Amino acid sequence: MDDVTEQQEPLHPLDEPPTQQVDQQEPTPEPVVERRGRGLGGNRHLGSVVLSFLGVLGAYGAVDYGFYRSLGPGLTVYQGGNLSDNAMIAGGVAAACLFVAAAAGRISALGPLLAGLVLGVGPCVWILLDRASYVDRANDIPEIWNHTSFGLVGASVVLYPAVAGMLIGTAMVGRWRRITT
Repeated sequence: MDDVTEQQEPLHPLDEPPTQQVDQQEPTPEPVVERRGRGLGGNRHLGSVVLSFLGVLGAYGAVDYGFYRSLGPGLTVYQGGNLSDNAMIAGGVAAACLFVAAAAGRISALGPLLAGLVLGVGPCVWILLDRASYVDRANDIPEIWNHTSFGLVGASVVLYPAVAGMLIGTAMVGRWRRITT
């Protein structure tokens, strides 16, 4: 009966409650969550770079081919009239090639970024700094087929800045943007 009376005795407010023994278990470690990458590692970057460069070079070749088809007799500047079907098809091929180069940004933004800097900004800066040197080097490029080279002397003033802006813009808004929630 003494046990019963001890349990029923009220505790004084300043007394500490009786301590209870706690089983000390080691905390279970959190499972290691493996961060999954986007896959393919460096191959996707390399593939994007190759695809972008080939797309831009294909577009330059098609623009150069179409440019010479739009010239009048004696290779003078185009004065108006109807463009030939070959020139229009070359323009469509150039647009498709530039679309492929920009779409490579979905694989990796590195491809359009490098292609925009090397094949857009580089020649554009070269033309701004020393146009005579650019024209001399462009004229040294041999014709590949039927007045087609990658010289682009006539259309370069417009084409290089447009390609640079498009590809660098594609790279900046593409895969490197930070997703906020």
